[in-house]
Amino acid sequence: MITSWFVWEKLCHVMNNRLHGETFRECYSYVKNELVIENENPQGPSLRIHLDHPFSFIFLETVHAPIQKVLIFPEFNAAEFIRAEIMPTDRDIQLIFNQDISIIIQFRPPKSNIYFQKKGITRSFKKTDEIKISLDDTPRQFSTLAEDPRLNDYWKKRLSELFPKTSWTDLQKDIARANGKRLGGRFVLLPEPAETFNPNTFYDLYRSYVINQLKDYHFKPEKKRLMVAISSRANKVSQQIHLLLNSEEKTTLIDTYRTYGSILMAILSDISPGHSDIQIPETLRPKGYLEKIPLKPELSPQANAEYYFKKARKIERSYQESLETQKALQKEYEMLREKMSELATITTLKALQTWEKKNSTIISRLLQSENPKKRNSIHLPYREYVYHSWRIWVGKSAKDNDEMSFHYAHKRDLWLHTRYSTGSHVIIRREGKSHIPRDVIEYAASLAARYSEEKHASLVSVVCTERKYITKRKGDPPGKVVFTYEKNLLIKPLEIE
Repeated sequence: MITSWFVWEKLCHVMNNRLHGETFRECYSYVKNELVIENENPQGPSLRIHLDHPFSFIFLETVHAPIQKVLIFPEFNAAEFIRAEIMPTDRDIQLIFNQDISIIIQFRPPKSNIYFQKKGITRSFKKTDEIKISLDDTPRQFSTLAEDPRLNDYWKKRLSELFPKTSWTDLQKDIARANGKRLGGRFVLLPEPAETFNPNTFYDLYRSYVINQLKDYHFKPEKKRLMVAISSRANKVSQQIHLLLNSEEKTTLIDTYRTYGSILMAILSDISPGHSDIQIPETLRPKGYLEKIPLKPELSPQANAEYYFKKARKIERSYQESLETQKALQKEYEMLREKMSELATITTLKALQTWEKKNSTIISRLLQSENPKKRNSIHLPYREYVYHSWRIWVGKSAKDNDEMSFHYAHKRDLWLHTRYSTGSHVIIRREGKSHIPRDVIEYAASLAARYSEEKHASLVSVVCTERKYITKRKGDPPGKVVFTYEKNLLIKPLEIE
């Protein structure tokens, strides 16, 4: 219900309560499908309107203008906020400013949009040829739930099941005094017995819910990444343990070679040099042994005996080492299984981040795949760089580029690649953050240039777009993709020692 008409109505109360008399200086965007209406006062509340997945929202918050931004609605300047109002039946909010300026927000997924109007000028945030603005300000009352268009069929069914004996008129009164709460993972407007609507209380609960939902939106891919890393390592450890368990053959060989050495020492005088084998006297032959001992013709009888003693000692050392290795691997396997069990119970991003911090040493060891000499390392399709706490992935090969971009990266991560040459895909992990600083993007672009055919050029053209805007056509070779909504940077390739 976070995007219901009733929530937007209460947000209008919040905006009227907090923004009245505030002056706003410009509109801009720096995140796809997100518009910022910036307050002239740097410490005052600005409007952040988001129309993209997983849902739309409006935040009132202090903003710091990013270096990289796109100016929207250039005719908007130094406008004083007068009021916000919602249409009686549609989730359309009209923000009214002085100078005859209006901004209309239409929450109609997947065709949500924002429109600007000023003295006969109409512009749209999402560049569309078809502009439909119909503001019906005729008040309407709905006595029954079935005839009220402000709720979808899902909520009509839920409300009729939850409150079968409550009239829709009385239920609307309850919704009107509710400040909102989390119930069953949803944001609902069900009041406490003595609750009264308070714009500030409502907004704090609303904002907290949205932020937690946005964090959870990035939870699944991160948890999957860790589960894959731990599971992969656990499988390899299990295979190694299985191979080491076959120790019976080694103990048999140790006994056999020592027996051969002892027999040869006992019959040295009977062995003629240059023979390739020697018959074991029946009195010295253990049960189940072959009748002859293989010999090396180039060695003396005593050297042949010493040869078997050395082989026995070598296998015995190897056997002892394998027992110690097996013990260490078994301990590691049990630890990995324990970590997988812990990870399986985690259901929120906050809990996952706490778990990652607690197990940072283990995670770091698991994800260190850059060093090819590291034994039993997990193969990840990328190298990871960290710049100003931002994680940046660089694909290792054409095949790895596809694996990293389409199976490891999140759709809202930033994707970079050289425009005119082949090279590594580069991913900036967003991890729930909305704004990526300009210097982080430039660093990632310099990595894309470095890991490309143009790494020796003075300047390289690099494109960047969100991962969701890259696709792969059927039949294209590994690493080749099609991208849209890209921006271009000219950058110097990074020098890596």
